[in-house]
Amino acid sequence: ALKVAAGALLAGSGISANRPATAKRADDSTSTNPMRESIKPPKLVPQDTIGIVSTATSFFTVHESALQRGVTYLEGAGLHVQLAQHTLDQRQHLNPPAQHRAEDLNQMFADPKIKAIFCLSGGSGVNAVLPLLDWEQIEKSPKIVMGYSAITALLIGLYAKVGLVTFHGPMILNGFSEYPQPFPYTWQSLEQMLFKAEPVGILNPPAQWTDAYTSEDQPRAMKTNPGWHWLREGKASGPLLGGNLSVMLTLVGTPYWVPLRGAILCVEEVNFGSGLLRKVDESLAQCQQMGLFDQIAGLVIGKVNELPEEEEKLFESLILEYTADSQFPILTGVDFGHTAPQLTLPIGIQASLDSQQDRFSIDEAAVR
Repeated sequence: ALKVAAGALLAGSGISANRPATAKRADDSTSTNPMRESIKPPKLVPQDTIGIVSTATSFFTVHESALQRGVTYLEGAGLHVQLAQHTLDQRQHLNPPAQHRAEDLNQMFADPKIKAIFCLSGGSGVNAVLPLLDWEQIEKSPKIVMGYSAITALLIGLYAKVGLVTFHGPMILNGFSEYPQPFPYTWQSLEQMLFKAEPVGILNPPAQWTDAYTSEDQPRAMKTNPGWHWLREGKASGPLLGGNLSVMLTLVGTPYWVPLRGAILCVEEVNFGSGLLRKVDESLAQCQQMGLFDQIAGLVIGKVNELPEEEEKLFESLILEYTADSQFPILTGVDFGHTAPQLTLPIGIQASLDSQQDRFSIDEAAVR
């Protein structure tokens, strides 16, 4: 088994000879991007090599045991792991330089041994990396890219620029490093999405969930999952697009904003202890002013961590307030984002909502 070390670095380069499968994307006349074909990356198979890239944060020694645990789990699942050159870089109070982070991503896409790119952790500043990416290389050698939170900028940027289907899912320090091991629900969702070139179909909530913050070397307290809740009933289908809402909105007006007309918008937010409702209020107001709620076909909202019941009601009332002139279905409390366990969701793949049948489903294969 490979061991985590600064010397476990990327080597070699090349372009995949496989041509991508394609599917139509959503159109949006307000987007600066022309309509493209979606590019599905090749599926994972046992013994594939996963590249780990730090695109949003500096690595600190406090995370060493979590990193080792996450890598050990992936190796135990039959995968090889390779760290990008700057994964373990440290820069006090700042992210590593955008140039270094972009170099790591570009090298991962160029290396034919790397079959998927998993992000180390969330953080900030991923949008600074986007102009430095080798878009021609990415389009020629599409690969699975997965992360969430700040990584939303990368997931949406890749889809907007070249049509690459990306994946909103667990990261090395936020999902794979769960003590003593990742939740079965998290891994099973990933496995269905990334290892099988077939539609996942109906998604279901886990029996338990957690938003507890504990030491990285202790299990988290679990609680009964109340399930998912229809805030507004209805039926819709379209490409699934989204991620962290406030991060996604930083891309508005850039070449990395994504067409949303006809899409099922799937968004989540993180509660850092104060100001969440104000932040959501501002974000929803921006969406309304952009005409976004006149464009989308449906809305899926992720569970919010550490949200008291009274604030949860206010949170839902804000959503209804800003979408009052729309009729699309709204499903809330879905398990993706800053709670655990979590779904892996495909960005750019056909999905559907049906409140009458209490169904949220992925209707198209996300890999080829």
